[in-house]
Amino acid sequence: MFGKRPSQDPQAELKQAQSIQNLEQGGLPVSAIERLQNQFNLQNTPQHIFTSDLSSNEFLLARHAGYEPLGQVMGSCIFHVGYQWTNYGGYGWTGLGQELDTITRARYTARHLAVSRIQQEASLLGATGIIGVRLEQKVYDWGADLIEFMMVGTAIREIDAPVKRNLPFVSDLSGEDFWALHQAGYHPVGFAMGNCTYMQLATWRTQSAMTGGLFGASWMNQELTDYTQALYTTRSLAMSRMDAEAHSVGATGVVGVQLDMDVMEGEYDNQGQTQEYMLFNYSAVGTAIAPYEAVHKPIQPGLTVTLFDNPKGVLL
Repeated sequence: MFGKRPSQDPQAELKQAQSIQNLEQGGLPVSAIERLQNQFNLQNTPQHIFTSDLSSNEFLLARHAGYEPLGQVMGSCIFHVGYQWTNYGGYGWTGLGQELDTITRARYTARHLAVSRIQQEASLLGATGIIGVRLEQKVYDWGADLIEFMMVGTAIREIDAPVKRNLPFVSDLSGEDFWALHQAGYHPVGFAMGNCTYMQLATWRTQSAMTGGLFGASWMNQELTDYTQALYTTRSLAMSRMDAEAHSVGATGVVGVQLDMDVMEGEYDNQGQTQEYMLFNYSAVGTAIAPYEAVHKPIQPGLTVTLFDNPKGVLL
Protein backbone atom coordinates (compact mmCIF):
# COMPACT_ATOMS: atom_id res chain seq x y z
CA MET A 1 0.00 0.00 0.00
CA PHE A 2 1.05 3.58 -0.63
CA GLY A 3 2.53 5.29 2.42
CA LYS A 4 3.28 1.99 4.13
CA ARG A 5 6.89 1.37 5.05
CA PRO A 6 8.16 -1.83 3.43
CA SER A 7 9.10 -4.57 5.84
CA GLN A 8 12.81 -4.92 6.52
CA ASP A 9 14.92 -7.61 8.09
CA PRO A 10 15.51 -6.74 11.78
CA GLN A 11 19.23 -7.43 11.42
CA ALA A 12 19.42 -5.04 8.45
CA GLU A 13 17.58 -2.36 10.44
CA LEU A 14 20.01 -2.82 13.33
CA LYS A 15 22.96 -2.52 10.94
CA GLN A 16 21.50 0.65 9.41
CA ALA A 17 20.97 2.22 12.83
CA GLN A 18 24.54 1.38 13.81
CA SER A 19 25.83 2.89 10.54
CA ILE A 20 23.98 6.15 11.23
CA GLN A 21 25.41 6.26 14.75
CA ASN A 22 28.92 5.63 13.41
CA LEU A 23 28.58 8.43 10.84
CA GLU A 24 27.30 10.86 13.48
CA GLN A 25 30.50 10.15 15.41
CA GLY A 26 32.71 10.66 12.34
CA GLY A 27 33.07 6.93 11.62
CA LEU A 28 32.24 4.54 8.77
CA PRO A 29 29.09 2.62 7.80
CA VAL A 30 28.96 -0.98 9.01
CA SER A 31 29.00 -2.37 5.46
CA ALA A 32 32.26 -0.53 4.69
CA ILE A 33 33.86 -1.82 7.89
CA GLU A 34 32.82 -5.41 7.11
CA ARG A 35 34.09 -5.21 3.53
CA LEU A 36 37.49 -3.81 4.57
CA GLN A 37 37.89 -6.31 7.41
CA ASN A 38 37.20 -9.11 4.93
CA GLN A 39 39.87 -7.70 2.58
CA PHE A 40 42.33 -7.53 5.48
CA ASN A 41 41.66 -11.15 6.47
CA LEU A 42 42.47 -12.26 2.90
CA GLN A 43 45.90 -10.63 2.90
CA ASN A 44 48.80 -13.08 2.46
CA THR A 45 46.43 -15.70 1.06
CA PRO A 46 45.93 -16.86 -2.55
CA GLN A 47 42.46 -15.24 -2.51
CA HIS A 48 43.80 -11.75 -1.85
CA ILE A 49 43.60 -9.19 -4.65
CA PHE A 50 44.14 -5.45 -4.36
CA THR A 51 42.49 -2.62 -6.26
CA SER A 52 44.33 0.59 -7.05
CA ASP A 53 44.19 3.72 -9.16
CA LEU A 54 47.98 3.64 -9.55
CA SER A 55 49.38 3.37 -13.05
CA SER A 56 51.78 0.51 -13.88
CA ASN A 57 54.74 2.83 -13.42
CA GLU A 58 53.42 4.11 -10.08
CA PHE A 59 52.80 0.58 -8.84
CA LEU A 60 56.33 -0.57 -9.73
CA LEU A 61 57.98 2.52 -8.27
CA ALA A 62 56.01 2.18 -5.03
CA ARG A 63 57.26 -1.43 -4.84
CA HIS A 64 60.81 -0.22 -5.52
CA ALA A 65 60.46 2.19 -2.58
CA GLY A 66 59.57 -0.81 -0.40
CA TYR A 67 55.76 -0.48 -0.28
CA GLU A 68 52.92 -2.64 -1.53
CA PRO A 69 49.38 -1.49 -2.37
CA LEU A 70 46.63 -2.97 -0.20
CA GLY A 71 43.50 -1.56 -1.80
CA GLN A 72 41.60 1.51 -2.87
CA VAL A 73 40.11 3.56 -0.04
CA MET A 74 37.63 6.42 0.11
CA GLY A 75 36.46 9.10 2.49
CA SER A 76 33.41 11.29 1.88
CA CYS A 77 31.10 13.74 3.57
CA ILE A 78 27.94 15.58 2.52
CA PHE A 79 27.56 18.61 4.77
CA HIS A 80 24.83 21.20 5.30
CA VAL A 81 26.06 24.79 5.64
CA GLY A 82 24.23 26.69 8.37
CA TYR A 83 22.96 30.28 8.37
CA GLN A 84 25.66 32.94 8.15
CA TRP A 85 24.92 36.12 10.08
CA THR A 86 26.56 39.31 8.81
CA ASN A 87 26.92 42.54 10.75
CA TYR A 88 27.03 45.10 7.97
CA GLY A 89 24.07 47.27 8.90
CA GLY A 90 24.85 50.96 9.31
CA TYR A 91 28.34 50.82 7.81
CA GLY A 92 27.26 52.61 4.67
CA TRP A 93 29.85 52.70 1.87
CA THR A 94 32.94 52.06 4.00
CA GLY A 95 33.71 48.87 2.05
CA LEU A 96 33.78 46.74 5.16
CA GLY A 97 34.88 43.12 4.69
CA GLN A 98 34.61 40.12 6.99
CA GLU A 99 35.28 36.41 6.98
CA LEU A 100 32.12 34.30 6.84
CA ASP A 101 33.32 31.93 9.51
CA THR A 102 30.18 29.77 9.47
CA ILE A 103 30.89 28.84 5.84
CA THR A 104 34.64 28.56 6.47
CA ARG A 105 34.07 26.17 9.37
CA ALA A 106 31.55 24.11 7.37
CA ARG A 107 34.01 23.56 4.51
CA TYR A 108 36.81 22.87 6.96
CA THR A 109 34.79 20.35 8.96
CA ALA A 110 33.46 18.54 5.88
CA ARG A 111 36.95 18.23 4.41
CA HIS A 112 38.39 16.90 7.67
CA LEU A 113 35.61 14.35 8.03
CA ALA A 114 36.46 13.06 4.55
CA VAL A 115 40.17 12.85 5.50
CA SER A 116 39.37 11.06 8.75
CA ARG A 117 37.22 8.46 6.97
CA ILE A 118 39.79 7.66 4.31
CA GLN A 119 42.33 7.18 7.11
CA GLN A 120 39.93 4.87 8.95
CA GLU A 121 39.44 2.77 5.80
CA ALA A 122 43.20 2.52 5.26
CA SER A 123 43.75 1.62 8.92
CA LEU A 124 41.29 -1.29 8.61
CA LEU A 125 43.50 -2.64 5.81
CA GLY A 126 46.57 -2.33 8.04
CA ALA A 127 48.06 0.48 5.94
CA THR A 128 50.71 2.93 7.04
CA GLY A 129 49.88 5.49 4.35
CA ILE A 130 47.72 6.55 1.41
CA ILE A 131 49.13 7.89 -1.87
CA GLY A 132 47.60 9.28 -5.05
CA VAL A 133 44.69 10.87 -3.19
CA ARG A 134 42.23 12.80 -5.38
CA LEU A 135 40.08 15.37 -3.62
CA GLU A 136 36.78 16.35 -5.26
CA GLN A 137 34.35 19.02 -4.13
CA LYS A 138 30.78 19.15 -5.36
CA VAL A 139 27.81 21.46 -4.92
CA TYR A 140 24.24 20.60 -5.83
CA ASP A 141 21.67 22.64 -7.75
CA TRP A 142 18.90 21.03 -5.69
CA GLY A 143 20.63 21.90 -2.42
CA ALA A 144 22.31 25.30 -2.41
CA ASP A 145 23.38 24.84 1.22
CA LEU A 146 24.99 21.42 0.63
CA ILE A 147 28.62 20.67 -0.10
CA GLU A 148 30.29 17.30 -0.68
CA PHE A 149 33.93 16.35 -0.27
CA MET A 150 35.16 12.99 -1.55
CA MET A 151 38.68 11.57 -1.38
CA VAL A 152 39.92 8.44 -3.17
CA GLY A 153 43.43 6.97 -2.96
CA THR A 154 45.50 3.81 -2.61
CA ALA A 155 46.39 2.39 0.81
CA ILE A 156 50.00 1.13 1.10
CA ARG A 157 52.20 -0.63 3.65
CA GLU A 158 55.88 -1.53 3.84
CA ILE A 159 56.49 -4.92 2.21
CA ASP A 160 56.56 -7.76 4.77
CA ALA A 161 56.15 -5.26 7.62
CA PRO A 162 54.03 -6.20 10.64
CA VAL A 163 50.63 -4.56 10.85
CA LYS A 164 50.53 -1.49 13.07
CA ARG A 165 47.20 0.16 13.77
CA ASN A 166 48.64 3.66 13.68
CA LEU A 167 46.80 6.44 11.87
CA PRO A 168 48.12 6.30 8.27
CA PHE A 169 49.43 9.41 6.54
CA VAL A 170 47.38 10.91 3.69
CA SER A 171 49.10 12.18 0.57
CA ASP A 172 48.19 13.33 -2.92
CA LEU A 173 51.66 12.33 -4.15
CA SER A 174 51.73 10.19 -7.28
CA GLY A 175 53.66 6.95 -7.21
CA GLU A 176 56.53 8.64 -9.06
CA ASP A 177 56.63 11.59 -6.64
CA PHE A 178 56.43 9.30 -3.62
CA TRP A 179 59.36 7.25 -4.93
CA ALA A 180 61.47 10.34 -5.74
CA LEU A 181 60.93 11.84 -2.27
CA HIS A 182 61.69 8.49 -0.66
CA GLN A 183 64.96 8.25 -2.62
CA ALA A 184 65.92 11.73 -1.43
CA GLY A 185 65.24 10.88 2.22
CA TYR A 186 61.82 12.48 2.68
CA HIS A 187 58.48 10.99 3.62
CA PRO A 188 54.92 12.35 3.75
CA VAL A 189 53.53 12.99 7.22
CA GLY A 190 49.99 14.11 6.38
CA PHE A 191 47.59 16.28 4.46
CA ALA A 192 47.81 20.02 5.14
CA MET A 193 44.73 22.11 4.38
CA GLY A 194 43.55 25.66 4.79
CA ASN A 195 40.50 27.53 3.58
CA CYS A 196 38.68 30.82 3.98
CA THR A 197 35.39 32.32 2.80
CA TYR A 198 35.42 36.12 2.78
CA MET A 199 32.76 38.71 1.89
CA GLN A 200 33.74 42.18 0.76
CA LEU A 201 31.23 45.03 0.41
CA ALA A 202 31.89 47.47 -2.40
CA THR A 203 32.92 51.02 -1.62
CA TRP A 204 31.04 53.82 -3.36
CA ARG A 205 33.97 54.16 -5.78
CA THR A 206 33.90 50.46 -6.65
CA GLN A 207 30.14 50.40 -7.06
CA SER A 208 30.31 53.43 -9.32
CA ALA A 209 32.98 51.76 -11.44
CA MET A 210 30.92 48.57 -11.80
CA THR A 211 27.41 49.96 -12.33
CA GLY A 212 28.02 53.16 -14.22
CA GLY A 213 25.14 55.60 -14.32
CA LEU A 214 25.02 59.34 -14.92
CA PHE A 215 27.90 60.06 -12.54
CA GLY A 216 29.50 56.62 -12.72
CA ALA A 217 33.07 55.83 -13.63
CA SER A 218 32.55 52.59 -15.56
CA TRP A 219 34.28 54.12 -18.59
CA MET A 220 37.64 54.30 -16.75
CA ASN A 221 40.35 51.64 -16.42
CA GLN A 222 40.93 51.32 -12.68
CA GLU A 223 41.80 48.80 -10.01
CA LEU A 224 39.12 47.89 -7.50
CA THR A 225 41.47 48.10 -4.53
CA ASP A 226 38.94 46.96 -1.91
CA TYR A 227 38.38 43.69 -3.81
CA THR A 228 42.12 43.26 -4.36
CA GLN A 229 42.75 43.72 -0.65
CA ALA A 230 39.99 41.23 0.19
CA LEU A 231 41.55 38.64 -2.11
CA TYR A 232 44.93 39.07 -0.40
CA THR A 233 43.29 38.72 3.02
CA THR A 234 41.39 35.58 1.98
CA ARG A 235 44.52 33.94 0.59
CA SER A 236 46.62 34.91 3.61
CA LEU A 237 44.12 33.35 6.05
CA ALA A 238 43.87 30.12 4.05
CA MET A 239 47.64 29.74 3.60
CA SER A 240 48.39 30.47 7.26
CA ARG A 241 45.95 27.73 8.29
CA MET A 242 47.60 25.26 5.92
CA ASP A 243 51.01 26.17 7.38
CA ALA A 244 49.68 25.66 10.91
CA GLU A 245 48.43 22.16 10.02
CA ALA A 246 51.83 21.29 8.51
CA HIS A 247 53.61 22.48 11.68
CA SER A 248 51.25 20.42 13.86
CA VAL A 249 52.42 17.15 12.24
CA GLY A 250 56.12 18.05 12.38
CA ALA A 251 56.53 18.85 8.69
CA THR A 252 59.37 20.88 7.23
CA GLY A 253 57.45 21.80 4.08
CA VAL A 254 54.39 21.25 1.92
CA VAL A 255 54.62 20.00 -1.68
CA GLY A 256 52.10 19.66 -4.48
CA VAL A 257 49.89 22.44 -3.15
CA GLN A 258 46.62 22.75 -5.07
CA LEU A 259 44.97 26.16 -4.93
CA ASP A 260 41.29 26.55 -5.64
CA MET A 261 39.36 29.81 -5.68
CA ASP A 262 35.88 30.72 -6.80
CA VAL A 263 34.41 34.20 -6.77
CA MET A 264 30.74 35.09 -6.66
CA GLU A 265 29.22 38.52 -7.15
CA GLY A 266 26.00 39.51 -5.41
CA GLU A 267 23.92 42.27 -3.91
CA TYR A 268 23.40 43.14 -0.25
CA ASP A 269 20.45 45.06 1.20
CA ASN A 270 22.13 47.62 3.44
CA GLN A 271 19.30 49.46 5.20
CA GLY A 272 17.28 49.82 2.03
CA GLN A 273 20.26 50.46 -0.23
CA THR A 274 21.42 47.88 -2.74
CA GLN A 275 25.14 47.41 -2.30
CA GLU A 276 27.36 45.20 -4.44
CA TYR A 277 29.62 42.60 -2.80
CA MET A 278 32.14 39.99 -3.80
CA LEU A 279 32.37 36.58 -2.13
CA PHE A 280 35.74 34.77 -2.22
CA ASN A 281 36.14 31.05 -1.49
CA TYR A 282 39.81 30.10 -1.28
CA SER A 283 41.31 26.73 -0.36
CA ALA A 284 44.83 25.30 -0.32
CA VAL A 285 45.64 21.59 0.00
CA GLY A 286 49.03 19.86 -0.14
CA THR A 287 51.17 17.05 1.24
CA ALA A 288 53.23 17.85 4.33
CA ILE A 289 56.67 16.19 4.26
CA ALA A 290 59.61 15.72 6.63
CA PRO A 291 63.09 14.19 6.24
CA TYR A 292 63.90 10.69 7.48
CA GLU A 293 67.30 12.01 8.56
CA ALA A 294 68.72 15.33 9.69
CA VAL A 295 70.38 15.77 6.27
CA HIS A 296 68.54 14.79 3.11
CA LYS A 297 70.14 12.74 0.33
CA PRO A 298 70.03 14.66 -2.97
CA ILE A 299 69.38 12.60 -6.09
CA GLN A 300 70.70 13.41 -9.55
CA PRO A 301 67.87 14.09 -12.03
CA GLY A 302 68.08 12.24 -15.31
CA LEU A 303 66.69 12.92 -18.76
CA THR A 304 64.41 10.28 -20.29
CA VAL A 305 63.27 10.52 -23.91
CA THR A 306 60.42 8.28 -25.00
CA LEU A 307 59.74 7.14 -28.56
CA PHE A 308 56.10 6.43 -27.74
CA ASP A 309 53.13 8.78 -27.95
CA ASN A 310 52.03 7.79 -24.46
CA PRO A 311 54.80 8.25 -21.85
CA LYS A 312 52.64 6.39 -19.32
CA GLY A 313 53.34 3.23 -21.28
CA VAL A 314 57.08 3.42 -20.66
CA LEU A 315 58.71 2.38 -17.42
CA LEU A 316 61.00 5.14 -16.18
